[in-house]
Amino acid sequence: MSHRECAKATFKIVVTGPDGSIREVVEGERPDPFTYSFLNVFLANITGPNSSITIYDPFGNGYVFDFVTPSPSTSLGYLAASFCLTNCPNAGSTPPNGPGIWLFETVPAPGITSGWSIYSYFEIISPYLIYGLSYSPLTISVSSSSPSSPGDIVYQLYNIAQSITNTLSSPVNVYTIVLVGAVYGSLSASPVYVPITFYMFSPPIVLSPGVTMTVTVTLSFPYGIAGSRTSGSTGFAF
Repeated sequence: MSHRECAKATFKIVVTGPDGSIREVVEGERPDPFTYSFLNVFLANITGPNSSITIYDPFGNGYVFDFVTPSPSTSLGYLAASFCLTNCPNAGSTPPNGPGIWLFETVPAPGITSGWSIYSYFEIISPYLIYGLSYSPLTISVSSSSPSSPGDIVYQLYNIAQSITNTLSSPVNVYTIVLVGAVYGSLSASPVYVPITFYMFSPPIVLSPGVTMTVTVTLSFPYGIAGSRTSGSTGFAF
């Protein structure tokens, strides 16, 4: 499968000073990895039957949800809604008490796969979460890519953006940023915060006091193949 055909997440980071001047821009075309918690929801459905699923928060704490049992057997009940990012019931409005872009002062611990040291997001312990920052509201826009020739892959695009300002009195070193959403169980009104995708910096981005980091995460999912150009309207819309 070629790169252009992949479901992927990509980050763009713009760092601006207190005067609004751009100090740094980080972006790229490489897909950034999804987390185990995000993938487990899909894998549990594909490889079933599964009576329950364990989903992990950003710190590696596991939460068990029912899937297909006749009646709920876990304290959280059925996985009722997943990966909410905005207007989420009973959730905080900004990180670390709500969905959005969470910043960490370290990278995930690597594991070993096929002889390679692999950074995959399972957890980063809570002391490395950066607290005391100021967050703008998270915004989401949905669009589709525009093909230029027959055979092009057409994507559904979810653009998720948030700005974070260092309101502390000292600089912070950002090694990892994580997009975190909220999931819900049918027996619990409170959400569980779940990492979706992440990005690592080497060297870290240094946020001095008053400096703002604006993060845009684009989730791209291929859903069609362009045929011939037509002047008529489509029979469906997103």
